[in-house]
Amino acid sequence: MGTNMYPSSSLLGEHKDESLASLPIDELIEKADGFAGVFPEHKYEIVKRLQDRKHICGMTGDGVNDAPALKRADIGIAVDDATDAARSASDIVLTEPGLSVIISAVLTSRAIFQRMKNYTIYAVSITIRVVLGFLLLALIWKFDFSPFMVLIIAILNDGTIMTISKDRVKPSPLPDSWKLKEIFATGVVLGTYLAVMTVVFFWAANDSEFFSNKFGVRSIRGQQGGAYGSCLPSTQLLATVLAVMRMGLCKNQRPGILYSRIRLPSQQRRITERREGGTNNYRELSEIAEQAKRRAEVARLRELHTLKGHVESVVKLKGLDIDTIQQHYTV
Repeated sequence: MGTNMYPSSSLLGEHKDESLASLPIDELIEKADGFAGVFPEHKYEIVKRLQDRKHICGMTGDGVNDAPALKRADIGIAVDDATDAARSASDIVLTEPGLSVIISAVLTSRAIFQRMKNYTIYAVSITIRVVLGFLLLALIWKFDFSPFMVLIIAILNDGTIMTISKDRVKPSPLPDSWKLKEIFATGVVLGTYLAVMTVVFFWAANDSEFFSNKFGVRSIRGQQGGAYGSCLPSTQLLATVLAVMRMGLCKNQRPGILYSRIRLPSQQRRITERREGGTNNYRELSEIAEQAKRRAEVARLRELHTLKGHVESVVKLKGLDIDTIQQHYTV
């Protein structure tokens, strides 16, 4: 709460302060931190004018005199000891004293909105990256990538998307709005950039000796249809998620624990298998399908929010035997 307070007379045009005479009432309401000595009609007028200026307006109250403004507001909140009239006119009724729960609700809702925004940007960018990237590879290098492998990558990509709902996000300090054009433009820019980087990465791995000379790995020339070819899109899915979820410097905000535990170990296992060069395509597809099944089971168990569900999810994630530890916990 600031100190920019005005008397209720300023709302009716009866300016006692000459400095407010030239300021429109709508701008005065937006800039003010509060008004003193207001009546029910003043509260209703404040809410109405804020809504006319395209604001989502919330109102808290406890008495009969607050009922008109509570009914008019987009979100009417009645406090713990509010009257029956205020409760019936409001949308939310607090069951405990204090207003701190409203702050928690606002922060939680902004975090949820940020996750929805990240999901939308990721969905747009990954679609453009896969379609445009594979199109360029097919046109330039006649890249042979089986449709079944594309399907497997899409299924595993859905498992990665599910971690966005539990990822660590920073709520916006100001109210957010659903700017569809901005979100779509961001997804297009990220998707185009990643598609170009996919082509550059494939050129460096297929037509040059850069990775062979610098890192001592084998070239993927002539192995586009095998495991080495599938390494190209799978490694860049990780970069896409990180680029979307971390819309700033990565050092300022690390990924959530669930994302790190599900995504990073799977990437490390794939890289190790490809460097050894001893895994055939059918065995790899079987392992990928098993990992997808395990991720789905872990996501279902985590939704139970019980001690038993938590223990079972950890056991499933680590590949342990549940029968050997069932006697060590109770629900």
